[in-house]
Amino acid sequence: MALQLSTHRSGGDATVVVSGVIDMATVDQLEAAITAAIADDAATAVVVDLSDVRLLDSAGIGALLKGRRQADERSRGYRVAGAGGMVAEVLRITGEIGRAHG
Repeated sequence: MALQLSTHRSGGDATVVVSGVIDMATVDQLEAAITAAIADDAATAVVVDLSDVRLLDSAGIGALLKGRRQADERSRGYRVAGAGGMVAEVLRITGEIGRAHG
């Protein structure tokens, strides 16, 4: 399955918009997009928008948590937005929804 990514800025927020399936085959693309958004010196916060994500596996959860760590290291805000359905359920079950949303 394909993963589509786009990044845009609004004020100090860099938003990574994700669409498709996040799994072992696509996770490197997500990690690269999150890392680039965090590295943007003009961004004070990074939002990862999962509104159009249909599947999130353990590799994807790991990428979201890696993004959180990277943002913390650079004193950037970081949150996951728009998770719904099974994606939100995966985050809730794994206990990551409280840490990933914020």
